[in-house]
Amino acid sequence: MREELARDIAGNLLRPMWFSLPLLALLLWIAVLRGLRPLDKLAREVEQREPDNLAALDASTAPREVVPLIERLNRLFLRIEASMQKERRFTADAAHELRTPVAAIKAQAQVARAASSEAERIHALDNAILGCDRAAHLIDQLLTLARVDTLDRGVVEPCQLRDIAAETIAALAPAALEKGVQFELLASDETVVRGNPGLLRVLLRNLLDNSMRHTPPGTSVQVSIDHEPGVVHLSVSDNGPGIPEQERDKVLERFYRPLGTQASGSGLGLSIVKRIAEVHDAALQILPAGEGQGLRVTVSFKP
Repeated sequence: MREELARDIAGNLLRPMWFSLPLLALLLWIAVLRGLRPLDKLAREVEQREPDNLAALDASTAPREVVPLIERLNRLFLRIEASMQKERRFTADAAHELRTPVAAIKAQAQVARAASSEAERIHALDNAILGCDRAAHLIDQLLTLARVDTLDRGVVEPCQLRDIAAETIAALAPAALEKGVQFELLASDETVVRGNPGLLRVLLRNLLDNSMRHTPPGTSVQVSIDHEPGVVHLSVSDNGPGIPEQERDKVLERFYRPLGTQASGSGLGLSIVKRIAEVHDAALQILPAGEGQGLRVTVSFKP
């Protein structure tokens, strides 16, 4: 009787489960499908998009749990779009700027081939070599700018500004002597800032190269390093024509050269300086060197 009673109790307990468990599984399957439908729709929409379609995803009909994911995807699309626009502008500007020196080199080569005298031919070849130098300088600036744009801001280390300035001045000294320009380093003690030493050399090299191109022979370019509480100033001053106040923001743009500029250049030097300063969270200031004459560019770092 006890065994029969146990079987009856077990049968009464298990019999409903044979019907309820499959029904419960079916209901769970339907509920999961309905719950994942917005994610499936989002996945199909992203999968079917063209590579250049970076329009924002519609989050109005999405469940509350999926809205944060869609918002983050939309912010990612905005960053990608801004990056692609920057690359398109950079490529278009670079192609436009490279056409000029290439056309000049070709013209001088044609002149050299058609020259009737040895002196005329040598003069044309010298101009062609000068055009090659300008093109090489432009390409070097473009590569530097591209490298700076993709730099990881987290790669920093303690840098001795005085040592970096001395090394950069020594590297550019021969070219400065050829132009009759003298470099001066004014730094009283060792000053340490956190940054990328290679990029700081590029920053100072561009500032010195820019000053050297615009400073008349027989004058000097001064590099000074001084610090205040919480700030380190790196300044480069020259005796050139300076930059009018209304032009000082424009010269930081890529490929911009003020009207009437006589010195050769690519219009990228100060834009590279600006980008490196941004990478180091430093402030950039352009002012007259003194009494309205010359130019003084100051980069202020947080040590």
